Amino acid sequence: MELNPHKYDFKNLLISVLIWEVAFWLLFFSLFFYLQDVEAFQFENPELLYLLLSVPLMVLGYFSVIQWKNRKLDSLADARLLKYLTFPVSNAKSFLKFFLFRNGIVFLMLALANPQYGQGKNKAVASGIEIMIALDISNSMRALDLDPKLDRLQIAKLSIERLLNTLHGDKVGVVIFAGDAFVQVPLTNDYSAAKMFLYSVRPEMMTNQGTDIGLAIEKCMKSFDMLNGVNKAIIVMSDGEDHEGNPEEVAKGAYENNVVISTVGMGTTRETTIPNYKNGKINGLKKDENGKTVLTKLNAPMLKSIAAAGGGRYVEAEGTYVNLEGLMDVVREIEKTEMESTLYTDYEDQYQWFLAIGLLLLFLEFFLSEKRSGIIHKLQEYNG
Repeated sequence: MELNPHKYDFKNLLISVLIWEVAFWLLFFSLFFYLQDVEAFQFENPELLYLLLSVPLMVLGYFSVIQWKNRKLDSLADARLLKYLTFPVSNAKSFLKFFLFRNGIVFLMLALANPQYGQGKNKAVASGIEIMIALDISNSMRALDLDPKLDRLQIAKLSIERLLNTLHGDKVGVVIFAGDAFVQVPLTNDYSAAKMFLYSVRPEMMTNQGTDIGLAIEKCMKSFDMLNGVNKAIIVMSDGEDHEGNPEEVAKGAYENNVVISTVGMGTTRETTIPNYKNGKINGLKKDENGKTVLTKLNAPMLKSIAAAGGGRYVEAEGTYVNLEGLMDVVREIEKTEMESTLYTDYEDQYQWFLAIGLLLLFLEFFLSEKRSGIIHKLQEYNG
């Protein structure tokens, strides 16, 4: 079947575009996964790479327009009359025009993601220790005996935040516990990230209630790399109402492995009630399965014995303030180890190259016509 020079060759255009799309995506993903292993390279805004998912929509749009134009030409006049009413089209120029537009947009998307390359390899050397904080989030930490507006847990979180503000070069992690325990913040020197994760901690995160300090210490110990030669410490913040096991023995075992354990008592020694919360608001008092109001008080002897077994110190909350100076003296006495990390901190933006290429391609596309060359058209008519 002879092809009408005034209409688009849908089949050949489709094959050409599909070949280019396969080649492009193979090349793109090969480079993308390769660059993941290049430490000196990064995208400043990697989330904007999702804009590339619009490329298939551009392809569909292009062929929708081609089909629409062909239908319009069919309805305009008979094939013999089209040569008198319209200009002949070049399928090669149509493909090139789409090629320039599509890739111009792609380069602009890559420019928005802002590829960056590290120009220098900087070594950051800091001396410090590794500190795991075991934070009690059992229901008893809801008690308001330290302050009528802030419960034990809120005051503990504020104290940890103050502690983070005093640290320099140390790695810190957080384990939250009640009847169970899990790592909320792995060891990191990003104190801002630790504060962010700490902010979301609440008793509802732990379905298994109770207080198992020994399990919390064990979880902290598993978070350490015991072979890296860095000195280590654990700080337990709790009201000390441990009904689960023998935390002193666990603390002693940790100390024998050169991990110092200190404790912070949250609460007062007088018995107090525990507010019951529903939908984030206080709804009466906590009661046991027999309907009796649950009472709680600070178990200071338990926490003191844990600190003694762990070679650390015990400090106690006073109102909304926890005096951590004595406890930090123990931490500071631990010999700090140099921890070296290699960072690419001097990144230079490379978006301007992608922006320039993208704009150039769109500029060329704007001035390129789909009209077939007159000489070529006459030669084809002559050969026909």
